[in-house]
Amino acid sequence: MNLIGSYNYALVALSVLIAMFASYAALDLAARVTAAAGSTRAVWLLGGAGAMGTGIWSMHYLGMLAFVLPIPVAYHWPTVLVSLLAAILASVIALHVVSRQHMSVPRVVAGSVLMGAGIAGMHYIGMAAMRLPAASHFNSVLVVLSVVLAVLISFVALSIVFRFRNEKTGLGWGKLAGAVVMGSAIPVMHYTGMAAASFTPSSMPADLSDAVSISLVGTTGIAVVTFLVIGLALLTSWMERRFAERKLERSEAYLAEAQRLSHTGSFGWRPSTGEIIWSAETFRIFQYSRTTTPTVELILQRVHPDDAPLVRDTIERASQDGRDFEHEYRLVMPDGAVKHVDVVAHALSDKPARIEFVGAVMDVSDRKRAQEKLRRSEGYLAEAQRLAHTGIWAWSVTARRSVYWSEENYRLFAFDPEGGIPSDETFYQRVHPEDRDRVRSEVFLERPDEGSHFDVEFRLVLPDGTMKYVRSTGHPVRNISGAVLEYVGTSIDVTDRKRAEEERERLRQAQEDLAHVNRVTTMGELTASLAHEVNQPITAAVADANACVRWLTRDSPDVEEARAAASRIVQDAMRAADIVSRIRLLFTKTTPPRELVDLNEVIRGMVALLRGEATRYSVSIRTDLAAPPPFVIGDRVQLQQVMMNLIMNGTDAMKDVEGTRELAIKSQPADNEELLVSVSDTGIGLPPQADQIFKAFFTTKPHGTGMGLSISRSIVESHGGRLWAGSNAPRGASFYFTLPSKLQVPDKPTIPA
Repeated sequence: MNLIGSYNYALVALSVLIAMFASYAALDLAARVTAAAGSTRAVWLLGGAGAMGTGIWSMHYLGMLAFVLPIPVAYHWPTVLVSLLAAILASVIALHVVSRQHMSVPRVVAGSVLMGAGIAGMHYIGMAAMRLPAASHFNSVLVVLSVVLAVLISFVALSIVFRFRNEKTGLGWGKLAGAVVMGSAIPVMHYTGMAAASFTPSSMPADLSDAVSISLVGTTGIAVVTFLVIGLALLTSWMERRFAERKLERSEAYLAEAQRLSHTGSFGWRPSTGEIIWSAETFRIFQYSRTTTPTVELILQRVHPDDAPLVRDTIERASQDGRDFEHEYRLVMPDGAVKHVDVVAHALSDKPARIEFVGAVMDVSDRKRAQEKLRRSEGYLAEAQRLAHTGIWAWSVTARRSVYWSEENYRLFAFDPEGGIPSDETFYQRVHPEDRDRVRSEVFLERPDEGSHFDVEFRLVLPDGTMKYVRSTGHPVRNISGAVLEYVGTSIDVTDRKRAEEERERLRQAQEDLAHVNRVTTMGELTASLAHEVNQPITAAVADANACVRWLTRDSPDVEEARAAASRIVQDAMRAADIVSRIRLLFTKTTPPRELVDLNEVIRGMVALLRGEATRYSVSIRTDLAAPPPFVIGDRVQLQQVMMNLIMNGTDAMKDVEGTRELAIKSQPADNEELLVSVSDTGIGLPPQADQIFKAFFTTKPHGTGMGLSISRSIVESHGGRLWAGSNAPRGASFYFTLPSKLQVPDKPTIPA
């Protein structure tokens, strides 16, 4: 005869409540296990399984304690412990299955079978722990049904947990509903299993070794401890979630700021539903309100008309084949501004039905503008190099070879860019054989690690036999420690400059020869006057010599008179020698160095030399020279030639006029530390073509060369001065020139002597 049992419905209700509480904990802990990684994931998996398994086990034992028999019942505690481990193992399986990123049907079925078997095992192991003076019998149909229910309930539980594991808002009403459903279903299996058992009295006493009886206090303790364990697990999960949420909020804030600073937005796109998620920066880039729901059509509305077909094709192709994509296109903003964006997306699934893209959209307008500016700058630089015949190169110390040549450098050395940068040996084959060793010794290749700057000029012999002159300059580039990394420099085609220098030298020589001819011609015109000038001191010397002889041949020689006559002879001879010396200087073709010259002395010397010519035409010369004597740094002979040309021109201008014939020469200080010299005459004045008088070969004289004033201006300008002319009232002309009183001496004169 079966024993009749009854249920304590308060404990039944408590067991159901614990089942719901444990179910809610399972939903919450599943989220923590899913979010964790590494060792933290293992801790949450084991800790969560312990709390969840304890809750399921507690619900089971409270359900067993709720079943009241008319005989005493004890429990074998080692067996009870095994049933607890079975519950924890089932919880480990459940949390492991639901914490995966994707849960396929085969996986959830396998997990349900294992979890259901664990729960059923926990139940029947727990019943095996009962120690009572009665025999237990089981209805096999109900046992099988309880196991099937355990598997089905596990399937539902896993599905619910996977669905609601990430719900975060408030208490999570969906999660709460899922916990109620799970908490209501789990006891169904338990009480079905309890219904499968029946008990008949037995005359054999119960084996009470390692068995304990559960009193009301024990029952209360089990419930309290269960609530504490599950509550502690939930509290820990809640605190961990809060910390994680705060960390996530900070991370999202940092990410949003980083996106704003880098002009990079993020997005998610699910082609199957058309759902698009944008970050705040993406909204800003497309200039849509945050309240706008982004769609493909909204994106295409912003795309530049010329780029729209390509963008549409990219979107359609990506939604069909589910492959990563990247493309650049333009956006047209409401105000008409154009933006350049670079979009890159990555597909998270290779199954067309579940394709989802995550990606980034970067506003590259500034980069595009910078690239365009750089492209223009490079174009300008290349054009400037072409116009200046200047190439740029870089030579690596580590690689021991050239690593960069500009386009102009290839053109300069006549190499084809398609062939790449030539080797050093190939390059040196272009250098003129006579310059090759010198170039090797002067440039960095002989001592690259020393980091010496170099500047070398050499000749090139191109394949067609053309010869070029090149100036190459190199500068070392060092790292932080001072070691030389590379040399960068320029190569300049100075062929035109060299040819110009040669041409200038030929012109300078021609001008020098012409100036010499001018002086000789002028001196030829002065032959009579110069002969007269030389003859005067010679005649005086002869007269004094005769007088000296007479004074000495007297009966009583007058030595003092003879000495005076001899002194006059010496003075006359020196005067004649001085005149001859000045004439010889004007005839010479040598170019004396520039020196400190007393300009007044130059004027006096030329006045003394040309006074006879002036007297010949009844021209008086008046000088008004500055005091103290004005000094300039210059070529004495060239300055004498200027004064000679101006004095001769003034004399020629007055020889056919009536009235006063006076040549006034004046020197005086001027502004800006300059000296001003003027030569004024009372002659016929300047010709109508006054602006032409300083041009070569222009003359108004029947037998003039037209070179005197042109050469004079060149000489004055080579000394840093200026020569010009003006008319006098009522007649005549004045010629003026200035010279710096502190002029630096150039390395070589550029104007003929």
